[in-house]
Amino acid sequence: MPTSTAGPSSERARDASSGFTLLELVVVLLILGIAASFLVPRLRDPETLALSSATERLANTARYLYDEAAYRRVPMRLNIDLDHQTYFVTELGSDPDAPEFVPSTSLLARPVALPDAVSIADVVLPALGTVTEGVVFAQFSPEGWADPLVVHLRGRAGGDATMAIDSLTGRTRVADRYVVLDPDDDRRDGAARDREDGAFGSGDGAGSTRSTGSSGMRARRDASR
Repeated sequence: MPTSTAGPSSERARDASSGFTLLELVVVLLILGIAASFLVPRLRDPETLALSSATERLANTARYLYDEAAYRRVPMRLNIDLDHQTYFVTELGSDPDAPEFVPSTSLLARPVALPDAVSIADVVLPALGTVTEGVVFAQFSPEGWADPLVVHLRGRAGGDATMAIDSLTGRTRVADRYVVLDPDDDRRDGAARDREDGAFGSGDGAGSTRSTGSSGMRARRDASR
């Protein structure tokens, strides 16, 4: 009595349905690799994200002051308190008999305390060099120039970031590492500026301003606490 048996074609079909082919595995791995390239940057360490966010927020404040001083025709200052790890904004008061800088009333200029995972390591000013304590400020003029300022921030996990205001262009730039800049604008040649631009990448902040050179460097340390 004849009986039916599975032929070669039936065996191949059963083997194919039992798992992936080599081509299918390659396609799956390719898709996973593309997905990982988008997901991994979003899964960075929270302290690294806090450092990046704090640096960008400080840079945005500086850009705001640059624009606001020119728009309102009022000198403004970015004040950095290294002892308390905060920064705040002041502006020249309207009393002509008692000209002094007073806290700004703008909602975008409220005092900011750095998160616990981030600290200001130091501030570099041409008139003082590297400062690690006390209160320092950089001034933004209605005429379109800004005091040069370099702020180095540090994450609790050990990462570094830099925010810099260029006195010659008014640009506010950030970098995800500790960048050392030459604070003496009169001695920086084109090659030095190109190296600095490379350290910060192609990012740019505020628009250009007129050159101020050394005469525009009025940032100083506030002795009061």
